Amino acid sequence: MPQRKRELTPERVEAFEAAMERIKKVFGVRTQVQLAEVLDVRQSSISDARRRCSIPAGWLLKIWRISGYSPDWIMDGDDCGHRFAVAANEAKEPVNACSIREEIEADVNKKMDNLHLEDLIDRIPAKANTDAGAARTNC
Repeated sequence: MPQRKRELTPERVEAFEAAMERIKKVFGVRTQVQLAEVLDVRQSSISDARRRCSIPAGWLLKIWRISGYSPDWIMDGDDCGHRFAVAANEAKEPVNACSIREEIEADVNKKMDNLHLEDLIDRIPAKANTDAGAARTNC
């Protein structure tokens, strides 16, 4: 049985465009080509989705797995849909949780490297004093 085509009403087109803008905002992309790269699909797939005014469920799942943004928020922009999935900045705009995590990890790693360096620097004089004391007792 062939699938029944859904009518492309102005409301449906508007809702689709809004959802696509939210997806672009999540990944910080502007073009269909960039979006296709992020979603790991062909650019023609983006064009097909735009022509049908329909976002494939697989994309929504992939977006959720990559970024933490809920499919409900992507599709209807409801604040409740993403409130617990991702953080928002002071302007109440969603932020990319993955990029924040990467920034935090880099900062922590840098601080850990500095801590190890400071610890080593503190141990050098202590080790030198220990070695000097041992040398005196061996004479």
